[in-house]
Amino acid sequence: MTEFYLLPYNVLLWVTFLFVLSILSQTIVVVLNFIKRPRGLKWIFENLLELAILAHIFVCSLLHGQIIHTYTSFIPPTRYVEACLVTFSTVVLLAICVMALSGRVYPLPVIIAAAVTLPFTGALAGKTYPYLFILAIIYILARSIRANRLLFKEVRSTPSALSVKSAIDSLHTGIMFCEPGGFILLANTQMLRLMTAMTGKICRNGIRFREQMMKGELPGDCRLTRFEGHDVCLLPDGSAWMFTSTELCIGKKKYTQVTATNISGQWKLTGDLQSQNQQLMQRREELTKAIDNLYLLSHQRETQKARIRAHDILGERLTLMLRMIRGEQTPDYGALRSLSQGLLDEITADQSIASPMGAFELLKQDFTIIGVNILLDGVLPEDEEKGLLFVDIIREAVTNAVRHGLATQIRIHITKSADRYNMLITDNGYSISDIITEGEGIGGMREKIKPFGGALTISAKSRFILAVELPGGENDA
Repeated sequence: MTEFYLLPYNVLLWVTFLFVLSILSQTIVVVLNFIKRPRGLKWIFENLLELAILAHIFVCSLLHGQIIHTYTSFIPPTRYVEACLVTFSTVVLLAICVMALSGRVYPLPVIIAAAVTLPFTGALAGKTYPYLFILAIIYILARSIRANRLLFKEVRSTPSALSVKSAIDSLHTGIMFCEPGGFILLANTQMLRLMTAMTGKICRNGIRFREQMMKGELPGDCRLTRFEGHDVCLLPDGSAWMFTSTELCIGKKKYTQVTATNISGQWKLTGDLQSQNQQLMQRREELTKAIDNLYLLSHQRETQKARIRAHDILGERLTLMLRMIRGEQTPDYGALRSLSQGLLDEITADQSIASPMGAFELLKQDFTIIGVNILLDGVLPEDEEKGLLFVDIIREAVTNAVRHGLATQIRIHITKSADRYNMLITDNGYSISDIITEGEGIGGMREKIKPFGGALTISAKSRFILAVELPGGENDA
């Protein structure tokens, strides 16, 4: 140990500073190692090792203090300090060996550092002993600093009551754990906010809070409803929270977990879907009514069309039969029978099968039998539907002329322009009156023309004239 007295005083002061740093750093290591988890046999060994190293550093500092004291007051170091140093160094070596057996990593450098600081090592090292002593203290300081970094990371990453509370407080979902009696063990910040918003205060009993919520005993701005079998609370800010309860069995004790999940987006989407569903149901009812009305209107139109057709055909046949009966010659009973027998077949026949010109020729032949000539000047519309419409109008006009005016000749003049057809029908019959009362015949003709956007006019000042205008003309070609 006499080699230390040869060192400069400034060097000894720096060594004193190293001892101060080593004791502080190793003390922090002992504290961190004590509070870390999990705890077990290895944890006990690690604590014993760190305490032994701290004691060893402290005894070495005492030896250094004796040297400093001797340097200043010429008092030699006592054998008591050297005995303590040997004792704690031996304890450190034993603790390191135990830690090596328990799985401690890299114990050899600590063993060497502890062995270098033993007093009897100086007899072997000679003049180099003080420098080896200082290097050992520097190594122990570096080791404690590195151990502090590792232990600090380990303590921070190890779950604790505070870390668990901080973790669940960061969740957007509300969580609460209750004992069987309702006492709240843990509740995060979000659940406490919901409690305050729903009840105006923070409840201490979770079961009472749930019962109060399920009974609907909430402020006027909050509303409780059901969604997918769970309770949903609608808050004044427009958010929707779904509450669920789960029983947790830990050992022989049962706990209750209450969870509040924000379903505002899903709730809004559900509301929009319900609104759209109501609109669809309303549109469905309106469409059903429209279809029913359309069916009724179609039925009425078909009935009106059948009635008009029956009127036209019956009028034509009756006119032909009356003309034959009232004629000067003996009636042709065979022709009369033929007209009466084919009456029903013609009414029920499909009118779309016959062509416009073919229907006109049949009409012309029927009236020729009773001596009525039908003269056509022009051509019927090329469009089949419009052509059959003109034939129906001609049939009604000829029937009226023969029945009411006793006409024997009917002239039909059809012209075609760029955008319309014009048809003029005249006869040589008698005009009974200038005023014509329209019946179902003329009314039926107007109904037939209306869907095509046409117009029908009649005149009876000197003779009966029927004029028809129908859009089309050369545009139909």
